[in-house]
Amino acid sequence: MVRGLFKRMAIVLPLFALAALPSLAAPVRRALLVGVSNYPAESVGDLQLEGPKNDVALMLDTLPQLGVSDANLTVLADGLEKTGATRKADGMPTRKAILDALAKLAADSAPGDFALIYLSGHGSRQPDLNPQKRAVPKPEGLDETFLPIDIGVWDDGIAAVQNAILDFEVGQAVKAIRARGADVWIVIDACHSGAMTRSAVNPTAGDGVVKQVAPDRLKIPAEAFAKARALAAARAPAGATRSAGPQPKPRSEWSADSAAPAQGSYAAFFAAYPDQAALQKALPRYGGEASRPRGVLTYYMAQALRAGRVTTYRDLAHQVMAAYEDFGAKAPTPMFEGDLNAALPGASGPRIRRYVARREGQGLSLSAGAVDGVNIGAVVALARADAPENVIAHARVETAGVSRAVLSLAAHAGRETALADIPDDTALLARVVEPGVELRFRVARPPEDADGKATMALDDIAAKATAPVELVAAGAPAAVYLRVEDGALWLLPASGRFEKTGRERTPSLPLAGMTQTAARRAIEERLGELARARNLTRVAGAMDAAAMAQKLKIEGFLAREDRKAAPGAQAADDVACGPMAEDRVPEGAAPLALDAPAPPELKHCDQLYFRLTNLGDAPIDITPLYIDGDGRIAYLGPDVGIRLEPKAEPTVVRTRIVTWSQRQRAPLAIGAERLLVIAVEMQGREALAADFRYLAGARGTTRSAGGAPKALRDVLEAAAFPGATRSASAPATLGGGAAGVADFRWRVVAPE
Repeated sequence: MVRGLFKRMAIVLPLFALAALPSLAAPVRRALLVGVSNYPAESVGDLQLEGPKNDVALMLDTLPQLGVSDANLTVLADGLEKTGATRKADGMPTRKAILDALAKLAADSAPGDFALIYLSGHGSRQPDLNPQKRAVPKPEGLDETFLPIDIGVWDDGIAAVQNAILDFEVGQAVKAIRARGADVWIVIDACHSGAMTRSAVNPTAGDGVVKQVAPDRLKIPAEAFAKARALAAARAPAGATRSAGPQPKPRSEWSADSAAPAQGSYAAFFAAYPDQAALQKALPRYGGEASRPRGVLTYYMAQALRAGRVTTYRDLAHQVMAAYEDFGAKAPTPMFEGDLNAALPGASGPRIRRYVARREGQGLSLSAGAVDGVNIGAVVALARADAPENVIAHARVETAGVSRAVLSLAAHAGRETALADIPDDTALLARVVEPGVELRFRVARPPEDADGKATMALDDIAAKATAPVELVAAGAPAAVYLRVEDGALWLLPASGRFEKTGRERTPSLPLAGMTQTAARRAIEERLGELARARNLTRVAGAMDAAAMAQKLKIEGFLAREDRKAAPGAQAADDVACGPMAEDRVPEGAAPLALDAPAPPELKHCDQLYFRLTNLGDAPIDITPLYIDGDGRIAYLGPDVGIRLEPKAEPTVVRTRIVTWSQRQRAPLAIGAERLLVIAVEMQGREALAADFRYLAGARGTTRSAGGAPKALRDVLEAAAFPGATRSASAPATLGGGAAGVADFRWRVVAPE
């Protein structure tokens, strides 16, 4: 009898209690946007920034993609009124305001909520004279800092830079939000380091600005750094040693203790690694008056979000990484960590983005532009608003501003439409069917040339209709900036960084002793090779390789040699490397995560093996092209090409990383390097493999790619030999079998 009563109570009481409870609130998406531009001169001198206020304005326009409403948004920024943004700031980005806003985010958060923390401004480092605040001391004894608008200088009384916001403080705020059950995404478009004191931004190199403040600007004494290092060493765990094997990437301290209990997930995007400087550039590239200084991370992150082609943080990270390639092999590397496989807020799968287009007299315009990922050369399908699936015409993007583009009708997929057939002054819907690939490779002339040899050579190149590059005036936005000095032509990257000595030495061409004809030939070949490498990389990023990925399995492996330089060697990597395995992956080789957004770091004598397996039912022809840190291209296969027969034994492609030349007795290029694998599934039995070796520009090769689809040949040749062609579209369908270009990246580093 009693047992039955308890049963009835167990049913009745919960129902009664639920009736008395308020309805459960839906998850809320919140954001804190911080941008600091006009820093106090007494603290940072003339290192002001134009970009952060533009970054915040761009993020304001992008937040609807994440489902963040204005009611759940806090904006702390100066100068926002100068950007054209309609939303006003809620206050100035002072230390107190930022920390208070972070605390409010934690207080307001509940299980299932989402919080975006976005910081744009200067970063630096300061000595950590209070290492006991961390459970595990940082070995270098440094705190990464974000500089608010009321940043001061070093104060011996507090043993810190006045008003600096420490990575540890932001990390504790992140931890507090996660402990409430909310998911956190933190984005910091600032430099984490003040260590790059030996680098210089070329004042003639256009718009490049480094988003960092060196410690000496903040009046941090050298003895404070020495004391911090000693304190960190004294608290290091007993017996701690550095492994000789591959080292993991440094973990950011902005996330607090990753092992601490937390309910919400965590993802983080940083503009650069702790020892690198972040960049501010005029973006979009070549946008004329429409370009504005912006953080490189922010711009390309917003572009990918607005294009609607990313669903996870990992997808977004890959898009950002691909965009960073435009700034050269020695550009800063963005850093990503946390649960990158988690879905982005509001993402439910790739979205078909449709934009408003309109015919206005004899012209066609589009309400989308570069910031939406709509680039010159893209092909769009046009439809009436009341029948979006009924395509009435196709058009090509001729010019693209920040958020608007000009179209021209184009024949596509067997359809050709006259402008007269499209209603005038009628709203249309447009969707991108083939992404555009910008093939213009702009090179800025040197500001001066004492003997005129380089100037005359460049004039000859510019006069050619098939010139591989577009030459612009000194200081104009460009991919490469030329400089004549010490009898050589120096090729500065888009960042403007100029190093005459050391491992980061800027590439150059010796001109002394050259005839005018020889100088012209050497300059044209070198610039053409740089353009070819950049354009092929862009095409690879724009093409959809999903179909080929189902039929071609590519696995990467790393075999690391632990070789020590002999006494008297000129450098730590002045050592000969051992032999490589011929046609197999050697035992003990470690798998490489080829799909990781953060590229692995490789060093001298590292051996890379790529195992290729044909999983399909037809032969697949392969062309592996290696692009080194100087933008030079090499073919890695045999002279007869590579054909993978279906269900046959895998084929192994190999290469070795070398950072010191035994023959030249000098260091070699380091930085971002990659392997492009062009793959074509053959529908018939072609006698010769589809061979794209000629894209490397090697002498003695001809333009012949066997049975490769014409659409693939056309876009690859347009990239490698642009001439007067300044844009192309990545074909959505190639006809015949599957085809694509796989792209694998890594960073080659100098020995410690």
